Amino acid sequence: MRVSDYVIEFFENQGVGHIFTVSGGGSIFLCDALGMAKKMKYVACHHEQAASMATEAYARARQGLGVTLVTSGPGGTNAVTGVAGSWLDHVPHITISGQVFLAQTITKHPGLRTLGVQEINIVDIVRPITKYAVMVEDARDIRYHLEKAVYVATHGRPGPAWIDIPANIQNAKIDPATLKGFDPAEYTVSLDPDLKAKVAQVVTLLKSASRPLVHVGQGVRIAGAEKEFFELVETYRLPFVTARNANDMVPWDHELYAGRPGTFAQRGANFAVQTSDLYLAVGTRLSLAQTGYNAKDYARNAKVIMVDIDQAELDKGTVNLHLKIQTDAKLFLRELSRQLSHAKLDNQRWSQWLTQCQQWKRKYPVVLPEYREQTGSINSYHFIDILSDVLTPSDVVVTDMGFAFQNTHQAFRVKKGQRVFTNCGLASMGWGLPAAVGACFGGGKRRTVCIAGEGGLLMTIQELATIMHHRLPVKLFVLNNGGYLTIKQTQEFGFEGRIMGSTEESGISFPDFMKIAEAHRFKGVRLASHQDLKRHIEDVMNHEGPVLCEIMMDPNQIQGPKAINRRNADGTMKQTALEDSHPFLDPGEVEENLSIINKM
Repeated sequence: MRVSDYVIEFFENQGVGHIFTVSGGGSIFLCDALGMAKKMKYVACHHEQAASMATEAYARARQGLGVTLVTSGPGGTNAVTGVAGSWLDHVPHITISGQVFLAQTITKHPGLRTLGVQEINIVDIVRPITKYAVMVEDARDIRYHLEKAVYVATHGRPGPAWIDIPANIQNAKIDPATLKGFDPAEYTVSLDPDLKAKVAQVVTLLKSASRPLVHVGQGVRIAGAEKEFFELVETYRLPFVTARNANDMVPWDHELYAGRPGTFAQRGANFAVQTSDLYLAVGTRLSLAQTGYNAKDYARNAKVIMVDIDQAELDKGTVNLHLKIQTDAKLFLRELSRQLSHAKLDNQRWSQWLTQCQQWKRKYPVVLPEYREQTGSINSYHFIDILSDVLTPSDVVVTDMGFAFQNTHQAFRVKKGQRVFTNCGLASMGWGLPAAVGACFGGGKRRTVCIAGEGGLLMTIQELATIMHHRLPVKLFVLNNGGYLTIKQTQEFGFEGRIMGSTEESGISFPDFMKIAEAHRFKGVRLASHQDLKRHIEDVMNHEGPVLCEIMMDPNQIQGPKAINRRNADGTMKQTALEDSHPFLDPGEVEENLSIINKM
């Protein structure tokens, strides 16, 4: 059989149902094989960047492997941003790229920049953002490279892999029975040899803690350890918070859930972090977006324990760690539960602390009364709040960046079973729309919501045609806030009001989105007030086909709570602590909340 047919059959056997692609000359034999596939289906996107981003969302939605197929040269370089997103958010993502004939590549002609038509050395370009990247130079090695790419992408800390296949290799004939395979023993993941002893230290620390807090991240989902996590916190009545990639792991009204801490966050969750005396982070890398740039101040009153499968994350030195444990989240949670079962902990010992965390959660809602009472435009927080009511547990929600990302992850009230996600690490503007395509296919074409700003939407707007072609049940809500509002507000605050490239007045304009909707055979809806907002959103969600709903916002709407620096009277900036978020509370109120350290 041809190598190309073998490649497609291999991924069919991996259970991958769809490949996201843009056909091209450099991948022509692979495209032919994909077109003739018996089980595999392809989704033809309109840009390789979008195909790659769709692949990431597809993998997230199905909690499995995603595959992108691109052509040589610009086909590969266009896909790099999507791969970088999967790299930073640890998503198992395989990219297969076509390449010119092996004899025409610069690997055979050192010193040349390019030889073949539309040739680029894509392997060296993507090597820093992949776990495995290789050009196949011998057709008989195809099984080995495919098996290794999938194994490496899905084991340890997951991530992308890239296989570059020259055209003559794509078309080469092979006997599958004679191909050598990959031995997983070649790839080992280091785990802490002292796991039991370190978990014993965790148990000791828990016994003496008055205000423990568990921080759960995406690593728990990757490890398939949601069951173990909830058994732990529910058995011992431990309050917990979520990292952004794990916000949809828990229904918002869970009695132990203290919220979403970070730089764009919920006040109550930040108070819980900053007053805890034992902080256990499991499967979250504690990024600067989580901790703030003054990370040494994060959870400053606590002994911080970090559990992560990546030793580099444990050693990066941003947060003061009391204990580092390099292991898989499931192994850790199982061992912790095993040891705690013999520790005879009173599961009501932290009831006062739990009550305090819940009081903060209720006292500091993200959606304030004045947001609901806004007139003349729609407040995006109020919109997200209403959308939370309307959506069902089976709905999938993806977001773009800026207000679409931060507002949603601050205010959305997750129901059990919902998926709500974005690319948190790279946070590329334009991610939302192609992600909706991928998530919709990955979720079996169930109803999918995309929340995007008008700025991000224009960066990948061509994928409206992909949704149009497949008549996907995507409901696209476009937050129209007059430009790049997050950037505008940063410029206003930090540069004495000087604005550049973030509004129409400063150089950027946008089209009529209702005409854009019409051109793509979407139902177009424009909403500009809170009047009957819930009914209008219900109408959008209940429409059978794709909808573009434009949400007209106040171009000066505030965003918060968020961590920003205070401006002193002399114009200098003062770094604020995580609990001191903008809009700033009265200092006395902040101190009163922090004073519980001395009361329990």
